[in-house]
Amino acid sequence: MSLALRLRSIRVPGTAVAFLPLAWLWYRLIDHLRIEWSVNAQYSYGYAVPFLCLVLLWQRLGGERRELGRRKEPASVCRVSVLMSWAWGVAIALFAFLLLPIRLIQEANPEWRLMSWCFALTVIALTLLVLSRHGFTARELAFPILFFLVAVPWPSGPETWLIQRLTRLNVATTIEILGFLNVPAFQHGSVIEIGTGSVGVDEACSGLRSFQATLMVSLFLGELYRLTFLRRFGLCLFGFGLSFIFNLSRITLLTWIASKKGLAAIGSWHDSAGLTVLGACLLTLWLAALLMRGQPSTADVQTALTPVSRIPASIFVPAALCVWLVVVEFGTEGWYRAHEAKLGPPVTWTVAMPETNPTFQSPPLSERAKQILRYNEALQGAWEDDVGLNWHAIFLHWNPGRTAVHLAKGHTPDVCLTAAGHELSWQSESHTFSVDGLELPFRSYVFNEPEGPVHVFYCLWDDHSPARKFHTMSLTYQNRLAPVFAGCRNSGQRSLEIAIGGVEDEAKAATALQEELSKLVMRN
Repeated sequence: MSLALRLRSIRVPGTAVAFLPLAWLWYRLIDHLRIEWSVNAQYSYGYAVPFLCLVLLWQRLGGERRELGRRKEPASVCRVSVLMSWAWGVAIALFAFLLLPIRLIQEANPEWRLMSWCFALTVIALTLLVLSRHGFTARELAFPILFFLVAVPWPSGPETWLIQRLTRLNVATTIEILGFLNVPAFQHGSVIEIGTGSVGVDEACSGLRSFQATLMVSLFLGELYRLTFLRRFGLCLFGFGLSFIFNLSRITLLTWIASKKGLAAIGSWHDSAGLTVLGACLLTLWLAALLMRGQPSTADVQTALTPVSRIPASIFVPAALCVWLVVVEFGTEGWYRAHEAKLGPPVTWTVAMPETNPTFQSPPLSERAKQILRYNEALQGAWEDDVGLNWHAIFLHWNPGRTAVHLAKGHTPDVCLTAAGHELSWQSESHTFSVDGLELPFRSYVFNEPEGPVHVFYCLWDDHSPARKFHTMSLTYQNRLAPVFAGCRNSGQRSLEIAIGGVEDEAKAATALQEELSKLVMRN
């Protein structure tokens, strides 16, 4: 039936109470994911997903009902058994209870994608269960609401694996095309070496963002035009192909421009080329969906005309859910505030670069790095010591806040340096170095370079972490839950990355690092 008839058939007071907790849950979910959407360019499209979900809901509940026919009035809707009603209540209680541990863990680990997925699935489940008592059915709501999952960040493991594979494939294919265009080019991991310099293909240019955006648009258009399952699947495959071809065209264009006009010319073309290519890709995908569009399937008509079973509406469950959400939010805030009042002052430190060394150089970080990392303080230096070792250090500091953990933990040497074309041959567990009363945890990496192995030591420091003297960099379940039990959240973050060249043995590199840290690190 039409949306107007549907709204008239719903009991307004009970439905208003039902929508109140759901509105709060969706606000909390979107506010949580908003951090990832803002700090990670790959998921910036997430801001559009809630509005697209509303478009699909409007179509499901209103627009097409006028064409497909009217459902029987709620008075004739079949009632379900008491057993199913109890099962429904248990399911509501279970998912509602899960909100408490999820919110507690989220506050201390806002970047943990496992919790993002748990929160999203819990909110979706509660939404479907609550609305099933107020004249809506799962078949009407499932796709528009589940569509929101395209805005939830992928797990880090599969995402990193796909970024690396897409990047290397794009680079290898670009080099072949440049060879056809008589532009000499060589591949070094994700770096393209040309006559005017080296062009790096970073995460934003890997093609994953285009891949994810076309997946979102393909699913949206498939539902908007009510395509059959096979046509929706074909549209997704076509979108994946388009994203690869258009992203490859962008990389090839920028590299060709760099070979003709120099590396500095890339900056003026980078963003405009990206927007143009993405727009052309999505426009082509939309035209393909229009060509695939047909008449609504008989299954859709049957869904619109057939009465369904539902559980009688009641104001008690949504009212109880409202009370429980208040308990969850106040309980979470109270837990952390009570513990934060007992925490001592943050333990902070900084780095003093050896500016008196005659070989010292301090190149600024690139504008691209500033946009990605969004740090509050940065120091970078390179020098050679008295025994001939080459040093390169980068110190970054993020002020306390919800985005600090996202930004600090998202870029480690094994990810960034490998993506930049450096070959990682070995990495170790954490080592602790004692400096000025501090216990600094470092993880070491060895990269193979033409001039010999380079030892990279990386320290990630949480100013308020209860376990900072141990393996704070290892994202184990124990380290994830430790700040939850300690009531620690939104701490300031700082990282120190030091590369040492000219030494073969890791033990000697660690000894040299211990001596150099005593000169570099100062406690605040």
